[in-house]
Amino acid sequence: MKNKKRIKFGILIATIIAIVIIGTIGVKKMNKPTEKERQIAFLKKHEEKMTEYVKYESEYVLLKQYDVKEVTYSWQSVIEVRSMAFSPKTIAVEVSIFDGIGKKLDGFEIYVLPDNVKNPTEIKNIE
Repeated sequence: MKNKKRIKFGILIATIIAIVIIGTIGVKKMNKPTEKERQIAFLKKHEEKMTEYVKYESEYVLLKQYDVKEVTYSWQSVIEVRSMAFSPKTIAVEVSIFDGIGKKLDGFEIYVLPDNVKNPTEIKNIE
């Protein structure tokens, strides 16, 4: 009788421990930001630099001779892109440009080449 109670108690304790371990692992995975979330946070951190590029250096804007006053980004559009075979991966984000009175002039994508696409820390180039 005592052995059966000990066995049942041992099984109960083992089950509780297993549930706690599985729950802890699940919570740790949920708290870890996804790759896309890291990329979006990186781009938001460098938003000013990207805006300067769009306004004053973007070949597209210069070719169309737009007078850009405001730039907005569609953060949900962020994706990894490889433009050609064997070229490095870049992070693409959709951009909308506006004039001084809030009229949308155009929209396009810019491509940001970071040091590491999976976990970016610095911008190497913007196209």
